[in-house]
Amino acid sequence: MKKYLVLTLFIIALVGCQQKNPRIISQDFVSVIGDNFSDSSMIKLIEPYRIQMDSDMNVVIGTSAQLMSKGLPEGLLNRFVADAMLAYGNKFKPTDIAISNLGGLRNDIQEGPITVGDIMLVMPFDNALVFLELSGEDVEDLCDAIAKKGGDAVAGISMKIDDDEAEDVRIQGKPLDEDKIYRIITTDYLSFGNDHLDPLANFKAIEPLNILLRDALILDIKNQTAAGRSIKPTLKNEIYVEK
Repeated sequence: MKKYLVLTLFIIALVGCQQKNPRIISQDFVSVIGDNFSDSSMIKLIEPYRIQMDSDMNVVIGTSAQLMSKGLPEGLLNRFVADAMLAYGNKFKPTDIAISNLGGLRNDIQEGPITVGDIMLVMPFDNALVFLELSGEDVEDLCDAIAKKGGDAVAGISMKIDDDEAEDVRIQGKPLDEDKIYRIITTDYLSFGNDHLDPLANFKAIEPLNILLRDALILDIKNQTAAGRSIKPTLKNEIYVEK
């Protein structure tokens, strides 16, 4: 039995990212008949845009000197992401801490050329960067939350994990000050206290940075490439487990 779907084609693959209000360019009736769907007119209709999207995703933006994977309590991918976030925050204001979450990092970065598509695979979500202001007391609770998770994608914090608690906590190399207000760069997703990072939701102020995390990562890679550097994070043993 034939069924007809009214298909509205939004031209977003090429220009949608630049337009806040995409326009409907065209619409048409396309017949969809059982197993013949793969040969339908719709496939032919979207094929040029798929080809262009593939081309955009294959643009090489830099080189990784090594395989980067996430890990606990630290990992090379954790390190790259958090360091890039911290560097981005410091372009605007002195930033004490950067934190993302391992659950949001969905793919390794292989040794060799890095493409835009590679970063999309690492961070496929539209998580935007924000500044948060957090009291020293809440930062201490945040460190305990990180300890309970066994680590995370963090920069600016050094600490020992002992029985799922944070000890010897230092922020930017200095002992944690419970009376100080710290500036944290993180994602809007985590600002709600998601992924067991509840203390982040206790922020005293929030400021959107109007950029997605993945776009900040792409920008960091491009900047390092322009400076003649490959991407080569190192494990600093800043978060370690008591043995």
